[in-house]
Amino acid sequence: MLTALTALAACTPNVRHGSVPTAIKAGQSWVVTRPLVAAQVLDTCSRDSPGKHAGGVSGYWAPSRAQVEQLEMRLSQLQPQIAEPEKSDRQYVGIESQGRQLIYINAFTLPDHPTINPVREAVRICDGGARFWGAVFDPQSGQFSDIAINGSF
Repeated sequence: MLTALTALAACTPNVRHGSVPTAIKAGQSWVVTRPLVAAQVLDTCSRDSPGKHAGGVSGYWAPSRAQVEQLEMRLSQLQPQIAEPEKSDRQYVGIESQGRQLIYINAFTLPDHPTINPVREAVRICDGGARFWGAVFDPQSGQFSDIAINGSF
């Protein structure tokens, strides 16, 4: 596991630049590869995440382009709990939990001229309501779980 974390820490840049191309996606997405940034993404303020539970995350890994595309093709499965999930910007973090490789989704809406760069930093918002949400995706089963929305304004 230490080798995997070291390999991820050595990855540059922090995330895959730009958006992951899909035909229908309105939001942009980035894959977080640095463990320090990944841990910050999971340190949510006003919603639950696997990182808030002891033993919930035992390590990090880098999801492949195919796994991200699989996830993005299934975003509509999050409805009605999440309205128009494909319109949210998203950071993806590969997490190891209970021996499984899962992908944590950190979803948000950035202003036109953001001061934060999701290519290099964790996007962490307190409150904000339904525009900010998280979920876990299992690439093996193709299912989402642990869907959580930030608190209200």
